[in-house]
Amino acid sequence: MRPSLWLSCLFALTALAADATKPHIPLAQQPLRMAKDIAAFEAADKANPPPQHALLFSGASTLRMWKNVAEEMKPYPVINRGFGGSYTTEVLGYMDRITLPYHPRVVVFQCGGNDVNAGDEPAAPIARIREYLARVRKENPDCAFVFIATTRAPSRKAKWDLLDDYNRQLEKLCREEKNLWYVDINPALNLPNGEGKPGHYLKDNLHPDVDGYKAIAGVLKPAVDAAWKATEAAYTGK
Repeated sequence: MRPSLWLSCLFALTALAADATKPHIPLAQQPLRMAKDIAAFEAADKANPPPQHALLFSGASTLRMWKNVAEEMKPYPVINRGFGGSYTTEVLGYMDRITLPYHPRVVVFQCGGNDVNAGDEPAAPIARIREYLARVRKENPDCAFVFIATTRAPSRKAKWDLLDDYNRQLEKLCREEKNLWYVDINPALNLPNGEGKPGHYLKDNLHPDVDGYKAIAGVLKPAVDAAWKATEAAYTGK
């Protein structure tokens, strides 16, 4: 073998060995995947600046696809910044652009199920959620959070045990600090055997249908009401 070829092979093997020691981050979790979506949010904000201290929805596609969320959450001012199928890595990566500038009074957050479905252990997205929470409260310490459980969707039956573990850890997190609420939407969407209630899911058996979103609103709104009330003095002085 020629020396130059041998050296090329050696460098290639060395690079592979080095890569093998790095944490695996799937390509789908890289922030650039959602660059166009984030740019569209920023363009919308520039054209029509959203209110400060609003009710911010932050997370993945279940929130993104909730088209009438502002109607369901009246009388609160709503900013919906769900995007993707996003991962918690992406929500973290873009929070300087589509979370922090709004100085939200209440954040409704649902993200993490895609991470688990892609192979993460539940503790990994929970750690990222802790970072998200800490970064928001560093700049906006009175902000309240309503964390929505990830959906035990029929299409993800093979992951139900891991998704249940994730939800338990999320619920535990919500007991650790003040003004954190945990909302389990699964009883509103699913039958006792875990199968989806008729008419509550789209054909993909993953995302809610119109009736599914109505059911989610029914269990989510009381927590939003409580979070909004708890932050009244901090944001209005009343």
